Amino acid sequence: MVAFLTSIAVLIGAALLAGEVLDTTLQSVVYDRAITISPAEVRNQITIVAIDDPTISQYGRYPLPRQAYTDLLRALKAMQPSVIAFDVGFYDPSANPDEDRAFAAAIKDAGNVVLAMQGAGDGDLGDHTTTYANLELPIPILRDAAAGLGAVNINPDPDGRVRDAQLRIQGEDGTTYWSLPLLTAAKKLGADLASARREGDLLVVPAPLGDRTMPLDRRGGMSVYYAAEPAPVTYNDPSYPCKASDRPEFCVVSMKDIVNGTTPRSLIVGHAVLIGAHSLSAVPDDYPVPNSSGHKMFGVEIWANAAQSIFTNRYPVLKQSFYTTLAVLLIVSLAGMLLVLRWRLWGFLGALGLLTAYVVGAYVVFSFQTAGTVGSGPVEVPSIAYVLPAGFWWVVFLGYLQIEEQVALARTRNTFGRFVTPAVARTIMDREEAGKLALGGEEKRVTVLFGDIRGFTTMSEGMMPSTLLHHLNRYFDGMVDIVNRYEGTVNKYNGDNIMVLWGAPLELKDQARKAVQCALEMQRWIVAEREKGGGPDISFGFGINTGGVVAGFLGAKGRMEYTVIGDTANVASRLTSSDIARRDQVACSGETLGELGDDVEVVDLGAVLVKGRAEPVPCWQINRLGALRTPKPAPPPEIPIGRAAVAGYH
Repeated sequence: MVAFLTSIAVLIGAALLAGEVLDTTLQSVVYDRAITISPAEVRNQITIVAIDDPTISQYGRYPLPRQAYTDLLRALKAMQPSVIAFDVGFYDPSANPDEDRAFAAAIKDAGNVVLAMQGAGDGDLGDHTTTYANLELPIPILRDAAAGLGAVNINPDPDGRVRDAQLRIQGEDGTTYWSLPLLTAAKKLGADLASARREGDLLVVPAPLGDRTMPLDRRGGMSVYYAAEPAPVTYNDPSYPCKASDRPEFCVVSMKDIVNGTTPRSLIVGHAVLIGAHSLSAVPDDYPVPNSSGHKMFGVEIWANAAQSIFTNRYPVLKQSFYTTLAVLLIVSLAGMLLVLRWRLWGFLGALGLLTAYVVGAYVVFSFQTAGTVGSGPVEVPSIAYVLPAGFWWVVFLGYLQIEEQVALARTRNTFGRFVTPAVARTIMDREEAGKLALGGEEKRVTVLFGDIRGFTTMSEGMMPSTLLHHLNRYFDGMVDIVNRYEGTVNKYNGDNIMVLWGAPLELKDQARKAVQCALEMQRWIVAEREKGGGPDISFGFGINTGGVVAGFLGAKGRMEYTVIGDTANVASRLTSSDIARRDQVACSGETLGELGDDVEVVDLGAVLVKGRAEPVPCWQINRLGALRTPKPAPPPEIPIGRAAVAGYH
């Protein structure tokens, strides 16, 4: 069963992996947590120029006039940034063509300006890219002046979070357009995008300081290692985080401060400058991201984080590879099931501890893999979401074991009950489980019934042993069914007689009445069975007595049996004498008769002397109790009984 359930767990895990069922749900949460607890260092390489409310106020309108961007480029050129990237669409000409010409001249003069473009509408997935039927491009005069065009398509996951950046898209003519952050990083690093090549699910871009190897999904996206948190948003009084070097956000400066010359040159020189809407109340260009902690991140910050990933050559991959995940799932599932098999509930708790250790260890390993200033390429986030279902299979296995144990216990009790009756079997097993199974007994008030076959010796002399045993078992089987209906416990068989208890091992109300009713019912069944013919002339006499006994386990430590000892059992045995409990009759003592009530018909049999007692024991023949009658009542004895023949139980 361990092997079977482990195989099922791995097969279902493989199906979930192949179908990427948990990628956009639970595994995305795992991914986000990994990014949050293992943040990368925000290095002083990127500055964001914010198109914000103060800038809009300075120019008096939104969208800003092209002259505003011309002013910005002229101010930036003197501060010598390594690359300038606009997250602004210049897809339509301005009302004043002179402004477009001036802006184009400023772009060309700067020589390092990348403009935004994007695919319009729904794209078609291609070979690690997305193809768009329609493209939105800058107007020709600006396009010709720019150093490059970068795609700014944002593709949130089903939960609305942005986890990757589109590295490449295509037009219908097959022309490839690289993403804005990739073009920005390539120009700063001196990388050669013309020599970029795809190797399976990786995009390799040659660079002077080492190739950049980026993961590439089916739509051409690259997972972003979000090093920076969303920068504070203060519309009325922007206080951008550029003064403290240990802040977890990118440096953001207001566009108006650049234009007005109030921004320190040190925040721009040698930096990659990304320009876009930030803290702009009129344009909510923001999205939730893995490390946004309830806040949203502006699009220009997403591109800054994507460029930072490329600078540091560190990219998280949503989950581990297919076979690695299956191997971990196999190990965790199998180890947990073996623990459950060995220690049941404690093993299950131990397995949960194992799963917790795996989760914690996986995050720790991820943290070690992403430590350092510069990474070594893609780093797989542990496939925790695909391993967690192992706990479900442990629950299934634990439930199976519980059911199996209950079935085995029931089977044992049923089998055991064939030898010691179910009540005694339960008593023995309960005491064994409690560690109290030992020799000894306790005082109880019980009713004891003995049944003895009349003329057994004569009958057995003329019959084959196997035939005799068959008939005995046939009658005892029918009698035991009746005993069970009246809640009695068959204590033992002794050749031609049977001993039954009421009140031991289980407490029982109206035990004397149940015992007599059971005896009358058995006599009716025995007579009816005998009159069918086809067998020996079998008849029983039943003796019943009520009183105190010592009930418990008798024998040796390695072999014991449950029984009762005391005068009460001895008297019941003597009442089965053939001259007291005659053929087809039920005899009882005065102790038993006293507990039967008023709806009883009896025959006074006299009193019997019992060994060990000074006074004789009065006894009666029961002809009726309630609606039950003896089938063949015997007449009163001609001479009252004074001494019983030795018979029955010894």
